[in-house]
Amino acid sequence: MIQKGLFAVGSGFFLLSPLVVMGQDRGMDLITEASRQYASVSTICADFNQHLMNPLLRQERSGAGRLCQARPNLFAMRFTDPEGDVIVADGESVWYYVPSTDDKQAFRGSIDQSTGGPDFHREFLYEPETKYDVTYEAVDEVAGIETHRLSLIPLERTSYRSAVLWLDQRGLVLRQVRVTEENGNERTITLRGVDFDVAIPGDWFSFTPPPGVLVISR
Repeated sequence: MIQKGLFAVGSGFFLLSPLVVMGQDRGMDLITEASRQYASVSTICADFNQHLMNPLLRQERSGAGRLCQARPNLFAMRFTDPEGDVIVADGESVWYYVPSTDDKQAFRGSIDQSTGGPDFHREFLYEPETKYDVTYEAVDEVAGIETHRLSLIPLERTSYRSAVLWLDQRGLVLRQVRVTEENGNERTITLRGVDFDVAIPGDWFSFTPPPGVLVISR
């Protein structure tokens, strides 16, 4: 028999319905299994499409390219549209260079070892049971693939309010992630042609600012 859960608010307790409890259990089971499978993967590459929506300014922006990651802390998104935009984590620093917006400056920040930073595989699929309240939402389709849609609420303060993951029903491959950032912006990244344990060129995770570009450290 399924027992109802208790949810405390102030000095009172409210009963959670069995369906809510089942959704939380199923969501955590799926993301934990996905985490276990990704733990044995050394490299991942995929083509991506990105959609950024700013509801406050009512602006939208899309992009596309290819991303790769290598354990433990190498990651790069290289855009073909707009061409030349890059996000690179080289093991020591994270670089952001977006010439489509400003080709005169690049940003460099330190890598926070406690989070995944721009590497959303590491961010969402590494020890998720300690970082998120996970709820199973529905069966959904992404680019013609049947997926499980999961909602994630961070248990500790992060740079985003919430996230939604779409895991392929065949193998729990991450197919899409949507992040609602603190400022309300919504970023959706869709993955296609996901390849595991592939050889990656050595210079994929390196970035050298073009001559004359001002580097701003954060």
